[in-house]
Amino acid sequence: MKLAIAGAGIGGLSAALALSARGHEVVVCERASEQGEVGAGIQVSPNALRILDHLGVRRQFERVAVHPDRIVMRRWADDAEL
Repeated sequence: MKLAIAGAGIGGLSAALALSARGHEVVVCERASEQGEVGAGIQVSPNALRILDHLGVRRQFERVAVHPDRIVMRRWADDAEL
């Protein structure tokens, strides 16, 4: 089956890898002219990391990952630290 995926973010590329591994012909369409850092960080949960491992890209992902020393969570209503 021929499939098109809009967006080459982590979700789109993960979907493309998974579908391609199942034998589908996949085309990823991205508006940006090149991929690069955009200044935003993402948090990848243990479940998502297992999927990246299953897709065979965990090592590449971990090469660029940053592991924070500390995380601060705040309440939305009053900005109090939880």
